Amino acid sequence: MTRWKSDVPLTRRDAMGVLAAGGGGALAAWLGRDAELLAQVGRPSRSVTFPTGAVGQAALTFPRGAIIRTLLKDVPPETLAGGPTLFHEHLSINLSANKTPHYTADVAMMVEEARAASRDGVACIVDGGHADMGRDLNALRRIASESGLPIVASGGYYMQRTYPADVAAKTSDQIADDLVKEAVAGRFGAFGEIGQQGGEPTANERKVFQAIGKAHVRTGIPVFTHNAYTGKRQVQTAVPPEAGLRQLDLLESVGARPQNLCIGHVCCLDDPKAEVAIRIAKRGAFVGFDRVTLATMPDPDRVIMAMAMAEAGVADQLLLSSDFYAERALKKNGGPGLAQTATVFGPMLIKAGMSEAMLRRILVDNPRRFLAFIPRG
Repeated sequence: MTRWKSDVPLTRRDAMGVLAAGGGGALAAWLGRDAELLAQVGRPSRSVTFPTGAVGQAALTFPRGAIIRTLLKDVPPETLAGGPTLFHEHLSINLSANKTPHYTADVAMMVEEARAASRDGVACIVDGGHADMGRDLNALRRIASESGLPIVASGGYYMQRTYPADVAAKTSDQIADDLVKEAVAGRFGAFGEIGQQGGEPTANERKVFQAIGKAHVRTGIPVFTHNAYTGKRQVQTAVPPEAGLRQLDLLESVGARPQNLCIGHVCCLDDPKAEVAIRIAKRGAFVGFDRVTLATMPDPDRVIMAMAMAEAGVADQLLLSSDFYAERALKKNGGPGLAQTATVFGPMLIKAGMSEAMLRRILVDNPRRFLAFIPRG
């Protein structure tokens, strides 16, 4: 049995405020629950126990030779069955224009945060940064080594504004060649987060997406993306709801396999019926709800969409993570820490009526299925 517990309970007043601001009435109507019960969605206060296997279901199996590539070693996916794998967080990053030191530069502190996540039950974390995001690979190695928490490092390019100058002059094949070499040298277990900075990708962003798809085909390494969805925030130029689907089109156009692709930040699309998420899932790709607990969308609205996916029978294509970035969320500062996806958002789904067996599949099984690959080349 695996047990996670939220250590940042909200008061009833806090929870009601969140629900009122974020569509709690819609959630109550959709789930058929009264507002008093729904107030508890934002107030997880008990341990949630996750059975090691769902009743009546066969144990999760993987193809022979499949591995998850962590920085320190390749591991069989079965070894990460003891807790959540968070597929998109940030343990080392610096996106400031003038490279002002980011809190993650304090590697000793990040080692302690990783240890805390392990104590909270997390089995593995995927770092979603790469060189053009100021990610320090040596820092990740130290965090993994000293904390004992398996860490998957990622390769690729983020978006137009962060690209190295030489990307513009290279072909997608040349970029793919570079990505494959870097993945081997750096022991990357994912390509991500791969993004676009607006609703429509630039010509260079399209080229990079195609290069990432080609590198995936050559290596088997899984891919997760970044979308510019803005939630309920009003912006001058809205991001088309289909942006995530178009990313999937780009990757598949060069032969990428949807079962190792995740379209990211879909939880930041204001789509109560999860129509786009369901369309992505039905094409065989994973759907990233990888900004849970962040203010881009109220979490109750994300609960609505996650439950809609479950109702549509595609919960096995859902991945959860928090895109960890806010310094105030560190354990050191009294926040929930790196495990907040499991300790804060997970219990919200249980309160909304999701079974613990289903939540375990989403947090433990789905990310292992996404990350597992048979190395090629």
